[in-house]
Amino acid sequence: MRKWVLTAIGIILSLALGYLFLAGSRYSQLIGFFGYMSVACTLIPLPTPPYVIALGKVFHPGIVALTGAIGNCIAAFVEYHLLLWIFSRTELQQRVETNRIFQRFSHYFHRAAFACLIFTGFTPIPFEPFRFAAILTRYNLFLYLLAVLLGRFPRYYLIALIGDQFQIPTRYLIVLLIVLLVIPMIGMLIKDRTSVDNEET
Repeated sequence: MRKWVLTAIGIILSLALGYLFLAGSRYSQLIGFFGYMSVACTLIPLPTPPYVIALGKVFHPGIVALTGAIGNCIAAFVEYHLLLWIFSRTELQQRVETNRIFQRFSHYFHRAAFACLIFTGFTPIPFEPFRFAAILTRYNLFLYLLAVLLGRFPRYYLIALIGDQFQIPTRYLIVLLIVLLVIPMIGMLIKDRTSVDNEET
């Protein structure tokens, strides 16, 4: 139930920013984008590429990348403290720390934690396992935020450069946004359906 609530919040925020992009002024779009990126890449699933491309059509890719990366650092800062607070008040922390798979993963993670966070923040490789490992193992907060900044800046720069160079029509970006919103929902539906089938058998 919780994941559906977070998904609904993500859809609402995505559509709200979409409306701002269509109806807002140039600088209100930038402010809205910064607020959006300060929530994106957390527990709330928010697609970022369509908006990074859209902003790249209007602003210099460097401005877009810096705005998005700093926004993600704010999101990472809040999530870091929020998850530690949640784990400290539940048994989840102990259950995760005693898990053999997590122990093995965290062992290798700490060998090159900073590089892993930068690399997965930049590439399409899922960032979430490394993000949660950093939080659960109480990785240095400054290094964590610096890794987020260094990983996300070049990623958003390249995506914004696509918008700057190709000036992709808004209608195609809307289609991309819808696809990115629908795919996770389909995945959750399949997972829920599989769980129900397994319980019935």
